[in-house]
Amino acid sequence: MTTGKLYLAALLCAIPAVAVAQPSIGVDVGVNVGADTYDTDAPGDPVESVDVFYDQLSPYGTWVDEPDVGRVYVPESADYVPYQNGHWQYTNLGFVWVSSEPHAWATSHYGRWAYSNHYSRWYWLPDTTWGPSWVEWRQTGSHFGWAPLAPEVVVRAGWHPPVESWHYCGAEHVLDVNVGRYYEPRERVIEIHREARPLEHYSTVGKVRVVVGPPAATLRDHRITVRPVRVEARTIGRCAPGEARVQVEHAREHRAAFEAQNQHRIESDTRLHAAHVKVIETHPQIKVEVNARVELVRHPAESHGRVEAGGHVEAGEHVEHGRPGEPAHAQPPHEARPPEHAQPPHEARPPEHVQPPHEARPPEHAPPPHEAKPPTHAPPPAQAPAPKPAEHAPPTHGGDHRDDHKGDHR
Repeated sequence: MTTGKLYLAALLCAIPAVAVAQPSIGVDVGVNVGADTYDTDAPGDPVESVDVFYDQLSPYGTWVDEPDVGRVYVPESADYVPYQNGHWQYTNLGFVWVSSEPHAWATSHYGRWAYSNHYSRWYWLPDTTWGPSWVEWRQTGSHFGWAPLAPEVVVRAGWHPPVESWHYCGAEHVLDVNVGRYYEPRERVIEIHREARPLEHYSTVGKVRVVVGPPAATLRDHRITVRPVRVEARTIGRCAPGEARVQVEHAREHRAAFEAQNQHRIESDTRLHAAHVKVIETHPQIKVEVNARVELVRHPAESHGRVEAGGHVEAGEHVEHGRPGEPAHAQPPHEARPPEHAQPPHEARPPEHVQPPHEARPPEHAPPPHEAKPPTHAPPPAQAPAPKPAEHAPPTHGGDHRDDHKGDHR
């Protein structure tokens, strides 16, 4: 061997081997490389105030007061179940839930869901922390399952969504656009859930720790080959530059109109109205806030913008976030706060599943064993008398029509 070749061989041996980090469940993949490296910034800007949600979601549901939680949103259909009607898309930001429901742009990417025994239906607690989706994942050797993350205040109170609140499907169908066709029936869900184990996989987007769903390595174990696609800002409930501030101003300008419209919706639903009246009469603090809103409708010019949709506090205030995986909420029971990262609740299941252990019964689904109680949330904006809120809401993926039908379960 020549002197030159000997020198080259020695040089190559001196170069240290580079180890490629292998992603695994429970690892913050923001530091990994390869297929499991996610973008650290999402396109567009997040919603700036929960006032925007009060304003833009009002045509598709009603805002009521949940004791110890605050002002929450209940979809028009009493049988509504979150993260059921739609499908998963593997993107540069992780697993993103895509749905054509008119409120999904908000309820799938912000806030948390829980079940109310007071209203016998699922409710959504708003906040402004954005994520690809806010669900808890589990897996078995052949299935993937997910359930909505509950607000931290509800989890702290000891509430755990029942197993019937989970949606399970065969691993090979998790990214199917018709995933609802493959949801396992009630009996199978209970059986599968017994052997399922948590699948915790996070990344950091915009300094927020978010849930990104099954990693590519796990998908490959199930013989699923994926290539992340890039998502548009509006598809995931985010705003174009400058649009977020305009939305907030619009919401606050029409706050009185929103309150009047929302009160009309409550009164037009006999069961919802009866439950709301009972909550108000048995909770003095809620009664004070409701009376303040009534005054806002009667004398909007005298409110000076102090009475917000979510309660008695000025909108735009913020509280420190909870630990990763848990939502942070305002200390006062009625101020809307964006959860930093909700810690996945336990036991939950999809629609049309096992009867719940408590009197509360989510739409054809098992009612949660304990009464959910999330923290209070931000102040409400008023709905514009003339302009339609939907015109300002970020468009949902798949159309603007409402989809109150339950998913197909087999």
